[in-house]
Amino acid sequence: MARVIYKSAEGVISFSDYGDEIDILESETLVPNKTRLKPSVSKNLVITPTDIPKDKLYLTLHQAFEQGVIPILYDKNITSIKPRVEALDFTTIPTNTSAIFFTSGTTGTPTGALKSKESITKELEVLKELFTPLGIERVVVTVPLIHIYGFLAGVLLPRALDAEVVLKEEFLPHELLELAEDKKTLCITNPVFLKVLNKLNITKKYPNITFLSSTGKLDAKVANSLHQKLNVTTYQLFGSTETGGIAYKIDDNELWQPLSGVKIAKEGENLSVNSPFISDFLIEESLVSVQKPFITTDIIEIVDDSFRLIGRASEIIKISGKRISILEVETLLEQSRAIDEALVKLSYDVASHKDEQLEILVVSSMELRELRGVVKKILQKNYKNINIRTTLQKVESIATNHMGKKLRG
Repeated sequence: MARVIYKSAEGVISFSDYGDEIDILESETLVPNKTRLKPSVSKNLVITPTDIPKDKLYLTLHQAFEQGVIPILYDKNITSIKPRVEALDFTTIPTNTSAIFFTSGTTGTPTGALKSKESITKELEVLKELFTPLGIERVVVTVPLIHIYGFLAGVLLPRALDAEVVLKEEFLPHELLELAEDKKTLCITNPVFLKVLNKLNITKKYPNITFLSSTGKLDAKVANSLHQKLNVTTYQLFGSTETGGIAYKIDDNELWQPLSGVKIAKEGENLSVNSPFISDFLIEESLVSVQKPFITTDIIEIVDDSFRLIGRASEIIKISGKRISILEVETLLEQSRAIDEALVKLSYDVASHKDEQLEILVVSSMELRELRGVVKKILQKNYKNINIRTTLQKVESIATNHMGKKLRG
């Protein structure tokens, strides 16, 4: 049976296997507030990532899934989610619910996505089919296990592949390479890790490593650079908590290939998706059913049986009649050696009644005066004949959530 390898912050290595039993419902650590549990509904618990060491959380989630215990997973550092979790009425939860994932989404409004065991199992089968041909022996998991992506790819997929799994509370990017140990390794990670890894001066080749990245866009140039420098392969997974997985692409391919069982179409400019992975119910102010096909906020172009992702409607602006993606602007800025990281937001100059302007925050060691010249040249080079109004601010860091996504509030 495959091992679970856990490296503590003190460097101590421990081993478990999937047969190591944990008494889920009786554990004060796993159920931090048992008074919340209604006597008539004994199979519900609340799990947050900071309460439990990652190896115990990993085994707990496995057992919960197998035993029909419903984990309610969320980041307790997002304070807006906690009241909604505490207000849950378990008597209204559909009986086929296998897990509930809470996210603040892009709007900051807490939403809970209910997942049935059937939908989770079907999506797991698709991921297993995708990666089984690679002969994966080890899975390194860097992402939080409470996210739908971390749960499916980080918790359930390693066992489905009969691969050992390596867990650690905090990873450094170069450790993803060291932990492979010449085994055929799948690293479950995100674009932030891969961008930092790409900047490191590494000359060794790692053809045995495959990266699986999700939760945000990975620039095609970074994916191509990783492939050229390290001889690794990078899969990107596209989807959301509500929709589950939608599509994937490999390395710097610009087109997304829908996952098996997923049907895509266009509704106006937006992506319309129908699949067995979509949540049937969401928890918002109350329990609401999800209409299918599900219309996302993603703007796409369909090319044969694949699609090109343009960006999210909320992240696309028009200046002088031209469509510009603020994520594309961020990527262009971060390709400059002068800029470590950038955050671009849309703002309005109400007094002047002019077009929208971009509020740009950058992390850089360069003086602000010189930075203004760098940013101006980048925008002029890539958006010729478009007068993009900007404000520029230097900051110490760009805030991110537990999945590495930049906070845009």
